[in-house]
Amino acid sequence: MPRFTELRVQSSPAVTRAGRVLEGFPFSADAYHVAALFMAALPRDYVLDGASLLTLQCGPHGDEPVYQRFPGASVVCVDPFDFAAHADSDPATRERAVLALIEQHGLALIDRVEADPAPWRAAAALVRAQGFQREDEVTRLGRALPGRAGWIRVYRGLGAGVGERWQARVLDRGGAVIACHPMRSPAALDQRDWFNRSAWEQGVFVVRQRLGEAVFTLEPPSATGPGSSWMAL
Repeated sequence: MPRFTELRVQSSPAVTRAGRVLEGFPFSADAYHVAALFMAALPRDYVLDGASLLTLQCGPHGDEPVYQRFPGASVVCVDPFDFAAHADSDPATRERAVLALIEQHGLALIDRVEADPAPWRAAAALVRAQGFQREDEVTRLGRALPGRAGWIRVYRGLGAGVGERWQARVLDRGGAVIACHPMRSPAALDQRDWFNRSAWEQGVFVVRQRLGEAVFTLEPPSATGPGSSWMAL
């Protein structure tokens, strides 16, 4: 059975008004990092109901059933949901509320489809223990510096206010960070396909997205130039 790979927390179509976010408050973007943190904490081989994507749709759902199963995707309706109270809460309270929503409605679905609840509960507990933030090294993108003088290592961070943040850090031979370069503006967006693979190309560190386009480059200091720092191009 296919494993569960993506979780979304969104407002219902009745609230989004034909695709628009709730007026004055970007609900889906604000909740993004909590869902991403939960998925990072959940075992990669976890099987839910056979769908790879679960969307928790908050707000009125009209005559739609509470649970719908489509090819490859499932939708659970969360109604009622008080958007005004949620938007007026502080960020920490909103994080806790979104995680509680994920835990509660996920476990209800798990009970319905007879999946294993233990990993779901453990993932929620880990997100809380991590303080709703984490940073992971993306080892497949790391590369040794020319001449084995150190390394370039890439990190994906998740947290409130940034959603998802990617950084390339240059380390010397002893492991000390000597430069840190943002790879893209932080966003409430899964960018793992955007930063898909890396290589040294004609002396330049290049990261490419899934379709092959170069999306980030980092050039070592020139021996004939200032040579005192690394430059992100």
